[in-house]
Amino acid sequence: MLYLLVSAYLKISDLDLLLGMPFDVQGETLMKYLALYLTCLLLSGCPIGSDGNVARDSYPGSGGGTVLADYNIRIHLNPAGLSLDENQQRQESFLDLTKLSFQGTVVDEDALEWSCIVDNKTELMWEVKSSIGHGSINDADYTYSWFKSNAVDFNGHGVSENAGICVDSMNCDTEKFVTAMNQLSWCGYSDWRLPTRLELQSIVNYSQAVPAIEILFFPYTQNDYYWTADIDIDDLDSAWMVNFLYGNIQGNLTSMPRATRLVRSRGNTPL
Repeated sequence: MLYLLVSAYLKISDLDLLLGMPFDVQGETLMKYLALYLTCLLLSGCPIGSDGNVARDSYPGSGGGTVLADYNIRIHLNPAGLSLDENQQRQESFLDLTKLSFQGTVVDEDALEWSCIVDNKTELMWEVKSSIGHGSINDADYTYSWFKSNAVDFNGHGVSENAGICVDSMNCDTEKFVTAMNQLSWCGYSDWRLPTRLELQSIVNYSQAVPAIEILFFPYTQNDYYWTADIDIDDLDSAWMVNFLYGNIQGNLTSMPRATRLVRSRGNTPL
């Protein structure tokens, strides 16, 4: 049955190669393909057997404004003729990330401590989580409910204040977390915010999983859902999330505590 599923998007030559592998390697590789295939099903606009990437402006319902017309989201669900290893090497060639200190200065790529990452492709700056139990305001294990104080925007539908689990039980929602990070001028800036779906998906690495992200640049990433700024227009009690276990996207009730990673636009224009 698994062979039938993955054959929907793998070339016949890929399957021949798979069947020729030792049994244990075959099973492991098949599960990797299946994970990527299922992720593909969960993503609108995901290509099947495409040689290219998914253009940013082709992704429906991004929830943002202007997009970078010349930039492609790094989705590589086995472009035709590439093995998983070749696919990962191809993905790595698209990475252009810079580490920043807490003060916002550039540090070496092999630095052991950093607080932010700049994606030089998208020109987005990302918060880097602190280690679990470190006591920092942005501990990787903290969760937050999705909240906006101007709830009138949602016509009386649910937004949930202080329903997460964090260092200060009175400030465990997304809005208060954003405020706290801006008061600290994290990495030298005070315009941090929740990312849109499109922005948060841009740091997913679909050539790997558990977690589906470049862990060398984004340590302590949880294999869990992270909130985005986008409300679900079909259910105003829910907001959109990106799962960094495999990279799928779905809506969830705003009252549910979820992980959060903040972003800022170097040009101050969200994607």
